Amino acid sequence: MAEPNDIAGGDILLTVFLKHDQSKVLGEFQTALDARDWWRRFPPEGVEIVSWTVAMGLGQIVTLRLPPDRLQAVNVELERSAWGVFRTEVFVSYDFLKVRERLARESAERRVAGGIGEDRSPGSDTVAEAPVSSGAGGGDHPRLPHNGLSIEPWQFRTTAPTDYEDRLSAALEAAFAAGIHDLPDLADALNDAGLQTPDGDAWTEANFPAAMQRLGNPAGSDSDLSGAGGRERPVAAR
Repeated sequence: MAEPNDIAGGDILLTVFLKHDQSKVLGEFQTALDARDWWRRFPPEGVEIVSWTVAMGLGQIVTLRLPPDRLQAVNVELERSAWGVFRTEVFVSYDFLKVRERLARESAERRVAGGIGEDRSPGSDTVAEAPVSSGAGGGDHPRLPHNGLSIEPWQFRTTAPTDYEDRLSAALEAAFAAGIHDLPDLADALNDAGLQTPDGDAWTEANFPAAMQRLGNPAGSDSDLSGAGGRERPVAAR
């Protein structure tokens, strides 16, 4: 499928930085430009001036519109009459306004098709994003929609989870779904579910962080991580 053609005609834009030679004062470089007939010869015929501004401490910034076959003429005229007064930098570009308008329009269409709503009711100055469920923590939270990427188990661990890890994960997910987030309440929820720490102790606010860290880094721990009397050692997710 061909890309949309937003550029009318074949003209290009040329931004020219004319940096002042600060070893010369104003009268000196004006005299040099007059001697080279700069103001009449630049830009050459067939080239349109879009803008011409002065940046203090830098020099002059000129934007030209021209067909590509006039690029050589512009370059030759810069070399003939600008060098010795200005140091030049040139950047070829194109008018992006039509492209920007198209991209903005297509983005709005995708947002509508994707169900991302906007509050445009009278008196509203804000854009309201439709809430998207995060799938964790027991509720809907304003956030970006899922990007379509997923992580398979084989991408972040080398073995299947153990029975203890499965039961611990299920208990934590149930606690989150019930709106439990604080460490003391999480510890109580795990104890109520009949789960112990990897060392076989009751869960507390104090030992929860250390136990989670050990489960996330099994290679650095020699302790039995069964949580039920030493029957198995899980390998936690990496």
